[in-house]
Amino acid sequence: MSRPLALLILTLVCAGCVTAPPTPDARKVDDFEIEGTKELSESDVKSKIVTTESPWLSYIAPWMSSPQWFDPLAWQADLRRIQRYYEANGYYQARVLEDEITEVGKDKVKLLVKLREGEPARVDTLTILGLEALPEDMQEEVTRRLPLERGDIFLEDSWARAKQLLGVRLREFGFAEVLVAGEALVDAENARVDLKLTIETGPRYKIGKTFVATDPGAQVPAKLIADTASPELVPGDWFSESALNRAQSRVFQMGVFAGVKVNRGLPDRANQTVPIVIDTREAAFKSIRLGVGLGGDLIRQEAHLIGEFTNRNLGFSSLFNKEQILDRLTLKAKLGIAFVPNVIDVARSLPTAKWGPIWSLNVEYEVPRIFQIRTLSLQTNVEILRLLDNAFDYDALEPKFGFVWRPTTDVTIFPSINANIFLLRTEFSLLETGNVDALGCPVQPNLCVVGFLDLMAEWDRRDNRNEAREGFYAAMNISGGVAQTQRVSPFIRITPEVRGYLSFGIEKRVTLAGRIKAGSIFAPDNDTPIVMRYFSGGSGMRGFQQRRLSPLRAVPTTQLIEDPTCAGQFGCRLIPNPDPSVGAARGKTLPVGGSGLLEASVELRWAVTEDWVLALFNDWGAVSVDTLFAPGQDLLATLYTAVGFGVRYRTPLGPIRVDLAFRIPVVGGPQVVDPGNTTAFQSQPGCFFGAGSGQLYWDSMTYAPTPTPMQAGMPDNLCSAHLSIGEAF
Repeated sequence: MSRPLALLILTLVCAGCVTAPPTPDARKVDDFEIEGTKELSESDVKSKIVTTESPWLSYIAPWMSSPQWFDPLAWQADLRRIQRYYEANGYYQARVLEDEITEVGKDKVKLLVKLREGEPARVDTLTILGLEALPEDMQEEVTRRLPLERGDIFLEDSWARAKQLLGVRLREFGFAEVLVAGEALVDAENARVDLKLTIETGPRYKIGKTFVATDPGAQVPAKLIADTASPELVPGDWFSESALNRAQSRVFQMGVFAGVKVNRGLPDRANQTVPIVIDTREAAFKSIRLGVGLGGDLIRQEAHLIGEFTNRNLGFSSLFNKEQILDRLTLKAKLGIAFVPNVIDVARSLPTAKWGPIWSLNVEYEVPRIFQIRTLSLQTNVEILRLLDNAFDYDALEPKFGFVWRPTTDVTIFPSINANIFLLRTEFSLLETGNVDALGCPVQPNLCVVGFLDLMAEWDRRDNRNEAREGFYAAMNISGGVAQTQRVSPFIRITPEVRGYLSFGIEKRVTLAGRIKAGSIFAPDNDTPIVMRYFSGGSGMRGFQQRRLSPLRAVPTTQLIEDPTCAGQFGCRLIPNPDPSVGAARGKTLPVGGSGLLEASVELRWAVTEDWVLALFNDWGAVSVDTLFAPGQDLLATLYTAVGFGVRYRTPLGPIRVDLAFRIPVVGGPQVVDPGNTTAFQSQPGCFFGAGSGQLYWDSMTYAPTPTPMQAGMPDNLCSAHLSIGEAF
């Protein structure tokens, strides 16, 4: 028997098994309709019951999708579920008026439910008892903006959340044993509900002693754990659950635990105190991680190997202080190959393409509790790397030395000293396209040196750093130092950023996220090194590819022609034109960065399932040559906007994100380009997601047979695509 025939027989046998009815007289649900839905949607009602119609695929490919069989017992239960669903949403007058079961053929039925919704029941009175002994301002704080108030439609979910919220707020004031009971009297005929909440606050407790539970043979002393949590668990302070959460964050930030849980113990009513129990589980103190990765976008692609080694208790710091432990050493390495703009252009040996090795080695050493201050850490970092990018390539040595201060669990202040050394390679020095001011830095074999003091301050109140749904994030980065440009030039770089997140809807599946970031570099005569300038695009502004939103410089490249030995034949290879008079007829534009930055984004995310999220977004971005609001600076001419949609798939490392963006062409002027020895830059029309990078602009209005000589190129289309791990912000 041939393999295709055997596969066909196996498929037919499996199909017969999949579509077999549960009983000989079982009937398929061919159609199912609900009449009378107005305030609640028919699809929402159907989602709450068992009976559903057979998918269309089950009729044409039954081995791929099974039909839905009609079950009379489940049908009767579903009729009750429909009415109960309406009641849960405040429609106590809702009634199922009629249900019809119509046979269609010998093995199918058509279902119809007719119902009347009636008027929704609204909250007429809301009485709260048990708070009379509390101060008036505390009562107002506890009862403000409850999910259910007078005049609202009585939703059972809102009723449950109101009771839960009262308990949470009272525990924040120290009432650790508070009990909240509720009574709802529904007058279905008059569509009204009277609510009564009875609260037993119990004693108001203060924080008592702290106890630590660790693994047998644990390396981290219990005393050290308790001392780390002590700023949040001060004996005599009023008990609150938020204090427990902050203490848990502090202990987890020690970086040596796989699990941390901070709970309250049994309250001591006699002394009105609550003991606190910290339960920890240590992680491995030494770990190795290896992996492979692919990354990039439409203008840069790479493949790499990665490795990481961590020792969370190196012991080096104990040579200077016997009580000092948990100093951490982290080694990170990456080795790979990069292609600009893509593998295909490199394989075709286009003059606008390049490729080469990339690598980095990062050594980080951190000593917690430096100078015996529990909130202060010493951090040193040295990174050696090679980067291959659009405008320039470089080898770099980037050492950093600083102190990390965490006065609270959500505030981090990190002052540091930085001395970066770069060995730049670029086409600017090889082709005489203009002054070296485009880079603001010496190129190979000379070194570009940048030394500066840096201050990074963060206030992070997000509920999840990988995929925030509630809270906010605010940051301020200030750098000041000197750089070796055409001279030794001072500079100051200021970059604030704010993000906010708000979730709403059923189960808070919809998240509204917003972000704004700005920055300016102040330097005499705007003389700044390219390695310190601002670039945008990619996640910062999705209407452009990574680092492509920037002032640009036009660079001529060699014109390619078909090899004379195979001219006119399919697949003939391209070679440089030997005629020097046309050798620079082609060109491309390279981003050189700017001294001003403005980015803003609004994004609406909808969690369709637990794993899949859809998003709509609007991004704005500008990178200016001079500081953001410098005299004569036309910010609107350099401000662009894009709209788009995206899909995310949630993973333990963060969501895998795919975004497609369309840049609105009527907003913003032409990109700022220093033409060098080429004519002015001209963007490619249309929406091809970066196709044609580095190609010449053909006049679509006159159908010119030849491109304009010395044209700068057109790598920036109106559309762009992005693939990465993690949300854009």
